[in-house]
Amino acid sequence: MAPKYKRLLVLMLFLFIVPAQFLTAAGNHTISGWILNSATGQGIPLVRVTVDGILAVGTSPQGYFKLADVKTGAQIRFYRDGWLLAPNFITASDSQSNIIIIGHEKNEPFMQLSGGHSYSMALRNDGTVWSWGHNRFGQIGNDTVTESSPPAKASGLTGVAAISACFTQSAALKEDGTVWVWGRSIKKPEPVKDLADISVVAAGWSHMMALRCDGTVWGWGLNDAGQLGNGTDTQSATPVQVRNLNSVVAIAAARNHSIALKKDGTVWAWGANESGQLGIKSNGSNRPKQISGLEGIISIATSATHGVALKNDGTVWTWGDNSHGQLGDGTNVASLSPVKVLELTEVTAISAGEKHTIALKKDGTVYAWGFNHDGQLGDGTIIESHVPIQVANLSAITAIAAGGNHNLAQSSNGVLWGWGANVNGQLGDGTTLNRSKPVMLQLDLR
Repeated sequence: MAPKYKRLLVLMLFLFIVPAQFLTAAGNHTISGWILNSATGQGIPLVRVTVDGILAVGTSPQGYFKLADVKTGAQIRFYRDGWLLAPNFITASDSQSNIIIIGHEKNEPFMQLSGGHSYSMALRNDGTVWSWGHNRFGQIGNDTVTESSPPAKASGLTGVAAISACFTQSAALKEDGTVWVWGRSIKKPEPVKDLADISVVAAGWSHMMALRCDGTVWGWGLNDAGQLGNGTDTQSATPVQVRNLNSVVAIAAARNHSIALKKDGTVWAWGANESGQLGIKSNGSNRPKQISGLEGIISIATSATHGVALKNDGTVWTWGDNSHGQLGDGTNVASLSPVKVLELTEVTAISAGEKHTIALKKDGTVYAWGFNHDGQLGDGTIIESHVPIQVANLSAITAIAAGGNHNLAQSSNGVLWGWGANVNGQLGDGTTLNRSKPVMLQLDLR
C-alpha cells in the first residue's frame, strides 16, 4: 500500500475511534451541590441521592454530592429519614454545580415557626401548616376571614417543608419544590404557576421572593420600590428573575424591600431604603446592591425598616431604623451601614420584629432589644431597651420567630412559648391579653 493511503487509513481510524475516549453520550450531565440544614446552615450528611430510583451516592459529612453521566430528563431524588428536604427532587436538563437543597429536621413537634404582623404560623413535623390570630385577609389559609385563637389548619396543604408569614399574606414551600400562597383576600393556599425547584420562600407585605436550588432568586407581586429586583418598578403577577444575582443560599423580604445571602457570606439588598433598611447610602435600588462591611454571614433577617445579620463568629450586626433601639448598639441613632450589637456572642439564630429584634444563643437562652410597648422583649416590663436583655423564664430553646410585635419560641421538649402583643390572639394562649413574659402555649391541633 502506498504511504499516502496508509496515512489516510490511520487518519480515518483515528476519526472513528479516538472521539469515543473523550466524549460522553449526548445529553449526559454532571450535577453537584450541597444539602444544608435550615437551622444552622451546615451540611447534612448521609442524604440518599438517587437517579431514576437507583441509589447513586450519599452526601459527604459536609453535605456535598456529585453525580456524573446523568442523562437529560433523569429524576434526581434526595431523601434522609427524619428530614424534610426542599426540593426533594429535580429533573436533569443540563450540567449544574452548587445546587442548594434545604433540609428541615423533624425531631420536634414543630419544624419551623414564623411570625406575621398579628398572626402566627407553625409547620408541624407531619408537613401540615397551622396558624392563629388575625385573619381579615385570609392569611391563616383555612378558607375563612375569621380570627382564630385555637390554631387552624391551612386547607388542603400537606408535604410542606418550609413556611413564611408576613403582613397579610403567607407562603409555604412543599417538598416537591413548588410554592403555595394565600392571604391578601385569597382564603386558602393556591400554587404559584411556572415556579419549580424552589428551596426557600420569603413573604413580603405585597410581594413574594423564592430561591431556586440553582442559586437564582425570583419574585412577583408589587414592585413600586423595585422590591422584585429585576431593574424595573413594574409589578408582576408571575415570577421574574432578580438581575445579576446568583449563588444565593438564603433570602428575606419585608414591606417593600428584599435581601439575599450569597454562599460567599456577602449580603445583597434591593427595593425601598427610606429607613436605611438596605444598608446602603442611596434612596433605594431596583436591582441588588452589596451591603458593605458584611462578611462571613450565615443568616439574615429583616423587618420593614431594619436588617439583621448573624456572622460565623456568633456576633450579630444590624442596620437601618433605630428609633427604639432595635439595632442594639446602645443608641437610638439610625445607621446606613451595619453596626455590631453590643454584649451579644455565641448566637445561633436571629429574627426581626417590626421595631424589635430577638436572638437565640448557643446555650438555649433568648435575648431581645428594641421596642417594648406590648411586652415583646419578654422581661416583665414595657420599657424599651437599646441593648440586648435576656427574655425571662426561657431555657433550652431551639427555635425562635418574631412577629410584628410578638414572639414565639420552641424548647427542646417541644413546648411552645409566646410573649408580646396579643390583641388578635396571635400568641395562641386563648386570650387577647398582652404578655410581658413568655407563657406556655397549649395548642389544640385537631
